[in-house]
Amino acid sequence: MPPDTNPHPSSSADAAAERTNSWKTAPTPSAQRINSVIDLWLGEQVRHRRKALGLPLQQVALGCGISVSLLSQIERGLRSISLRTLAALSNELQLPLETLIRNTQHDQNEGASERSVVRAGKHQRIDLGDKGIHKEKLTPPASTGGVELYRAVIDPKGSTGDALFFTHKGEQVGYVVEGQLELFIQDRLYRLQAGDSFCYDGVTPRRWRNPGPSITTVLWAITGTLR
Repeated sequence: MPPDTNPHPSSSADAAAERTNSWKTAPTPSAQRINSVIDLWLGEQVRHRRKALGLPLQQVALGCGISVSLLSQIERGLRSISLRTLAALSNELQLPLETLIRNTQHDQNEGASERSVVRAGKHQRIDLGDKGIHKEKLTPPASTGGVELYRAVIDPKGSTGDALFFTHKGEQVGYVVEGQLELFIQDRLYRLQAGDSFCYDGVTPRRWRNPGPSITTVLWAITGTLR
């Protein structure tokens, strides 16, 4: 269980903060920790490939010599993948290792100038299609300031799910570019609109969704990330 925190989300508009039982009131004790963006991305590739092949969790887990519970956690980005397990998944899913890990990091052989700029369409992407969430990492690889910038596009009704989750210690600041965002921080709901901003500590249990009929775009600045 993460340590108690005292989040103070802020909004440029008068965003309503209210106690609510709608959208399945959050069970704080069951908050799940997402290890890193790389774990999340790898897990998503595994899940997409497994579903594309029509393979059940049980069959893939058995073929890899791991438990169904572990495979499920890997697919959700809740557990890091060992090299042995990654190789087993590569074999079981008939997918080359280099394909599984593609885009998890930029080419370290790039020159300094190329690493300082990322062109449009070349940003690393994390597509959580089943959740209706599409993220782009906007931070150039040459950045060493400890801040990561992300752009998240959330489909109508897209969400992180009913369960709370948390990541690592470090401030996270967001700005709603367009659309609507319902942000649950522990058991408190904030209804945000375009132009609103917010912040919280990464270890704070939370979840969020787009309740509107059109896409929502949010910019996130995150400190203390694992690179």
